[in-house]
Amino acid sequence: MNKIVKYSSLVIIICSMMFSFGCVTKSDIETLQIDRQQDLNRIKQLEAELEESKKLFKGEIEDSQTPVREKAADMWAEIQSLRAAQAKLRGEIDNVNLRMDRQIGDSNSTISMTSLGEQLDEIEFVLENQLQVDLPKVREERAAILAASAAAATTAATLPGGAEALGASEVTQPVTPPAPVEEAADSDPAKALYDKAYALYKDGQYEKARSYWAEFTDTFKAHPFSASAFFWQGQCYYKVKDYARAAILFEDVIEKFKTSSKYKSALLKAGYSWNYLGKPELAKMRMEEVVKSFPKSVEATQAKRYLDKTK
Repeated sequence: MNKIVKYSSLVIIICSMMFSFGCVTKSDIETLQIDRQQDLNRIKQLEAELEESKKLFKGEIEDSQTPVREKAADMWAEIQSLRAAQAKLRGEIDNVNLRMDRQIGDSNSTISMTSLGEQLDEIEFVLENQLQVDLPKVREERAAILAASAAAATTAATLPGGAEALGASEVTQPVTPPAPVEEAADSDPAKALYDKAYALYKDGQYEKARSYWAEFTDTFKAHPFSASAFFWQGQCYYKVKDYARAAILFEDVIEKFKTSSKYKSALLKAGYSWNYLGKPELAKMRMEEVVKSFPKSVEATQAKRYLDKTK
């Protein structure tokens, strides 16, 4: 009888322990589910706030008749200053590489390859996205000039008398490639309209440029340049500090043109615009998306700096 009682007690204890462990496991699962649901609710709240802000700013824009205008900056002086800074930085990089190659030991210089690379990234980003300098085109033109100069030097070297046979001026002067023959303006009305808007933008006439790009997006809805036209409209508003309209247009690029080359730039500029509009959470969301989706891009470098400053 005592054995039966002892065994019964042991079974009861084991069952109690198993029931106790089962309760703890279920509680953990419920806690995880609650945390996950809270995260989903927070995401939905941010998305709802974003949509509400867009609707609010659209309403304000429709009622507003006097948008703030900003005087156009001196674009030429800015470009020249940035080009000079870029040349200086490249010279410093060459000096650092030369010092490393010769292994002359430690230097007291505070310049590092990382810092110089970051500064170059910033300059190239400003040249391409704010001053609209077509860096690939500039590099192609420079490569063509260098290739033409090298060809001229090679030709001179193969002639009897070398460089003297052609004359010093013909060898030393770079040969500029002939300009391509321009097609008639009416051969591609879409490109003509886009180029007109771009020329006005470079001239600092942001409102006129925006109106041409708006006409472009209304007329040529399925054109490959549509994403860029929407982006540059937003950039025109951004330049005159009309951040509400700018944010809406950048968000349009994000929603409608996810495969466009302007997608990551639109994310970055939308983040800046929301920050200026007093929406730091929306700005942070866009900046984090840039870093996550395009970690090695110049835009991600800018976004990281913004996020570091707002910590």
